[in-house]
Amino acid sequence: MLDRVEAWEKEEDGYVRKWKPDDLCDLDRNESWFSDMAEKGLFVDHFTTWFAWFKRGTPQKTRYRMDILSRALTEDELALYDSCGWHFAALHTEEGFRKDICYYVFQTDENAGVPELHTDPVEQAKSLKRLHGKFRRDVFLTLVLLAVVFWDVITTGRPDLRFELLVTGEKPFRIYWVLFGLLEMVNSLRSWLNIRRLRRRLTGGEPLDHHADYRKAHRQYVVTSVLRILLMVWALTMPFFLGIRIISSSHVLPVSETVDFPVVRLEKFYDGTFAENGVSGELYHKWTMAGAEIDELRERANEAEANSILELRTVSIRLPFVWTAEQAFASLTEMEMYDGLDGYYRIGETVPVETSLVDEAWAAAPSEDNWNQFVLLVRDGRQIVMTFYLDRTNGDFDDPAEAEVFRDRCTERLLPKLAQKLED
Repeated sequence: MLDRVEAWEKEEDGYVRKWKPDDLCDLDRNESWFSDMAEKGLFVDHFTTWFAWFKRGTPQKTRYRMDILSRALTEDELALYDSCGWHFAALHTEEGFRKDICYYVFQTDENAGVPELHTDPVEQAKSLKRLHGKFRRDVFLTLVLLAVVFWDVITTGRPDLRFELLVTGEKPFRIYWVLFGLLEMVNSLRSWLNIRRLRRRLTGGEPLDHHADYRKAHRQYVVTSVLRILLMVWALTMPFFLGIRIISSSHVLPVSETVDFPVVRLEKFYDGTFAENGVSGELYHKWTMAGAEIDELRERANEAEANSILELRTVSIRLPFVWTAEQAFASLTEMEMYDGLDGYYRIGETVPVETSLVDEAWAAAPSEDNWNQFVLLVRDGRQIVMTFYLDRTNGDFDDPAEAEVFRDRCTERLLPKLAQKLED
C-alpha cells in the first residue's frame, strides 16, 4: 500500500493530496492541521472539492492563519500581507448567493517575530458574521427539505410507495433523499455550530486556539463524507440495476402449460364456451430486490356465441415474511393502480370479503375506475394473489347494483378455487 502511495505521489510531481477532512470554516482546527503537516514536510498549496493538496518540502515549524473574506484580494493587498510577514499559501472560493466566500490561508515561519494576523478577537468575530448567517440559513433549508421528504415517505396518502418498497424495492429514491437529507443536515449543523463556537470565543475577547485538536472532528467528517459518496454511487448505479429488471423473464403461454403458483385458469373459471381460436396468454416471472417472487399470468379468449372479449389476469406475489405480506396487502387495498410486469392494473374501490378460506380477501365491482373489471385481492400467509377479470359478454356495468351482483357472483365462484390452490 505504501509503495502505491509513493508511486502516486511521484506521478503528481511533488504534490500530495489528502482527503479534506473538515470544512474550511473550522479555522482553528485547520490551522493546527496545516502546521502539523508542515512539520512532516507537506505544505498546503491548493484545494479541490474533496482534497487538500500539499507540496513536498523541507520539514519545518510553520504557523498558519486563515482569513475569510467576501471578495478576492488584489495583488497590492497580498503584497501588504507579505510585507507584514504573512505569505499567501492557498485560496479556496465558494460561490455565494450574493457574494462569494474566499478562504485565504497565510503562513509564516514559527520563529518569525511577526504580529498575529488578527490582533483584535472582537473584530475577527465580525468577519465571521456573514458566514454564520449563511450556515444558519443552510440548516433551516435542510430542515425544510427533510420535512418535505419525510412527509412524502411516511404520509398515509402514499400506499403505492410503501407497497413498492416492501415488494419490489425498485423505488428507493425517496429513501435515498431521506438519507442524503440527513447527511446534509449533519454537515450543515456541524458547520453552523463550528462558526458559532468560534464567534462566541472571539466575541468574548479570547483569540482562537491555533493548536486545537482536530483529529476527532476529522474522523467524524470523514464518516459522513464517505456515506455521501456511497449514496452518490447508489444513486448513479441504481437506475442500471432497475433497467435490467433483476432475474426477470416472460414467454408466450401454450394453453396446455401448467404453472406452479396459485392461479385459477380462464377455462376453469369461465362458465361457457370459447371461440375456435381458444385461449392464448403470456406468463411473466421475476425475483425482486426485496426478496419477493412475482408471477403474472395473462389469459384471453373470445366467447363463442357473440365473440365477446374475455380476459383473466392473475398476479401472484410471494414475500419473504408474513409481516411484510400483511403490510404490503394493507397498502394494496388502498391503492388505485398496480404497476405490474405486464402493464398497469386498475384496482378500483375494494371492499372486504367475509371468508374463512383465506387470511384476507377484498373485492371490487366492475366500474370505470378499474376498466370494468372484477378485481379480487387475496392474502394467505406470505402469499398475495390479485385477480383481474374482464367479461365483455355482459357489456359495461352502468348500473352499480348490477356490478355489485356480478362482483359477488364472481367472488363466490373464484375464491374457493383460489383458496384450494393456495392450500396445494
